[in-house]
Amino acid sequence: MTTLVRFVRRCAAGLALASVFAATPARAADPYPAHPIHIVVPYQAGGSTDIVVRRFAELAAPRLGQSIVIENRGGAGATLGARAIKTARPDGYMLAILPSPVFRMPHIQDMGYDPVHDFTYIMMLSGYTLGVAVPAASPFKSWADLVGYAKAHPNEVTYGTASVGSASNVMMEDIATRNGLAWRHIPYKGESDVLTAVMGGQVTAYAGSTTVQPLVQAGKMRMLVTWGAHRSAQYPDTPTLHEIDGTPPANAPFGIAGPKGLPPDVLARLQVVFKQVAESPQFQAVLTQYGQELVYMDGTEYAAYAARQFAEEAAIVHKLGLATQK
Repeated sequence: MTTLVRFVRRCAAGLALASVFAATPARAADPYPAHPIHIVVPYQAGGSTDIVVRRFAELAAPRLGQSIVIENRGGAGATLGARAIKTARPDGYMLAILPSPVFRMPHIQDMGYDPVHDFTYIMMLSGYTLGVAVPAASPFKSWADLVGYAKAHPNEVTYGTASVGSASNVMMEDIATRNGLAWRHIPYKGESDVLTAVMGGQVTAYAGSTTVQPLVQAGKMRMLVTWGAHRSAQYPDTPTLHEIDGTPPANAPFGIAGPKGLPPDVLARLQVVFKQVAESPQFQAVLTQYGQELVYMDGTEYAAYAARQFAEEAAIVHKLGLATQK
């Protein structure tokens, strides 16, 4: 057999094999999710948001058939989750918790994202019970004591929050404006750090969520006021600021989002499972335990809320003089 004949036969065999592969349908892509999902929590581990989201992930994982990994990224005004999904692949494997500072911080400084156009909103999840607490040994026995002292001694009272531009920071500055007083804000990377500082005497008061609840229950801290529309079930003897002086109620809702352009089937899968978990008795019990309530919105409603919130925060930041640019 000549070399030319052998060459021709090899080519023919190769073409035949190629035609077989061409006629064979490509293997369908693995159904979502095919490997673990990551959710960025933009706070330190151990805070109320972290604990609630971890429990949510534990309940969602079996329904999705994959584990869910929680990544704590505290700092930067609680915006590191938003930054993470801004640059992540839109495949559903990197999600983030978006708290209220995500909509406020871009009005304070350049954060590198646009909350209206850069994310896929999956679900609004919950809202915090916020308030102010002091150590049990503090001379301030009531909210009136703290406010009265702050009026008489400008800038001597300090309060700590989990970040600059947090809901607690904004609320405390709004309270100062309404009451004609001045106190100093000391920001930290997370609520655990704030509580350590308050208990250590470096800061006068804690302004934040129900991360403080175990310390109050143990008699180590005293809740002076909460900011909801109604008294908290965790602090039934603590008045709301609204009932004291008519200040509008405030909370800090948060939800789950992914990168812009999530595939419709991935988005639908997440929305169905996450809604089931959010409305489950097991998760409802977790929310109650940590002084939160379900504030459910689907993706469309959440996106509309985000647009409204982003616009409203511009006015708040301007009113309180929080912007460092623009």
